[in-house]
Amino acid sequence: MKKTRMLALLLVAVLMITLFTACSKPAEPTTEPSGEEEVAAPVEEKIRVGLSLPTQREERWVRDKEKMEAVAAEMGVELLVRVSDANLQEQINQVESLLTQGIDVLILAPHDASAVASLVEKAKQEGVPVISYDRLITNSDKVDIYLSFDNVKVGELQGKYITEQVGEGNYIIMSGAPTDNNATLFKQGAMKYIQPLIDAGKIKVIAEQAVENWVPENALKIVEAALAANNNEVDAILAPNDGTAGAAIQALAAQDLAGQVPITGQDAEKTAAKRIVEGTQSMTIFKDTRDLGEAAIGIAVKLAKGENVATNGEVDNGVFDVPSVLLEPHVVTADNIQELLVGSGYITEADLQ
Repeated sequence: MKKTRMLALLLVAVLMITLFTACSKPAEPTTEPSGEEEVAAPVEEKIRVGLSLPTQREERWVRDKEKMEAVAAEMGVELLVRVSDANLQEQINQVESLLTQGIDVLILAPHDASAVASLVEKAKQEGVPVISYDRLITNSDKVDIYLSFDNVKVGELQGKYITEQVGEGNYIIMSGAPTDNNATLFKQGAMKYIQPLIDAGKIKVIAEQAVENWVPENALKIVEAALAANNNEVDAILAPNDGTAGAAIQALAAQDLAGQVPITGQDAEKTAAKRIVEGTQSMTIFKDTRDLGEAAIGIAVKLAKGENVATNGEVDNGVFDVPSVLLEPHVVTADNIQELLVGSGYITEADLQ
């Protein structure tokens, strides 16, 4: 009996072990393999790019945003857009928020070129590459790429043009926002042509002032004050962009001087193009933001994938020479506006009416 009971218990134990093992093993295929194993394709995660813009108050920044959104959609890139409306603290808050949302790359057009260096530092701590978009981020050695136009050349084109039009006389010289390093570069380029004539006593500067935040109303006040203090005797105005040029022309018009004083501009805005045709604004600088926006998304994708980005220059940001992709600016006057702006599709014929 004891031997029989022992055999019975042993049989039960074997059966339990067999049952447990069968349940724990994956099921065997019920059919023979075909010889061609089907391997699931890896799912490529969508690249997420954070875009921080300083404003949408100016036409050119609206164009930048629209172009980048369109290109991102075409390339299957998820673009998270934030606009700080010329407010540094708002830009800081927005970028810090973007960095918590798993972005792969940050495209940052700074409101304050120096103050956002801390944001670049935070991005690098998160392993996020940073593209300094159009405006150079200063005082940081962590910027990966600077994408813009040759902004010193932009100023040179403005300075060369205005001094060729007016080689001597009274000048009003305005520059862009002090917080925008590009404004420094624009003026640097322009003064290469203007300063020698000042030194020679041919040009008298009756007003020289930066336009806070690029706001046209601030430019209007500068020109109004200069006209009032000099009995409306002004021969040329260096305006850093089309918005400030429009404000200067408003001040001139109030004194029946519109169209009589050569004035520069920049950005090839529709309103500026119309003023050029009408003869109240002398020129503008065409920086095709369609090319800039497309390049930004393309570079962001390369950085996200760890690929090399081809550059064509370096720009000193006060700490190091930032690898740069610099596009070419062009002077637009009444003589070539049809070819450069209408012919390229940047504006339409109707915009000039």
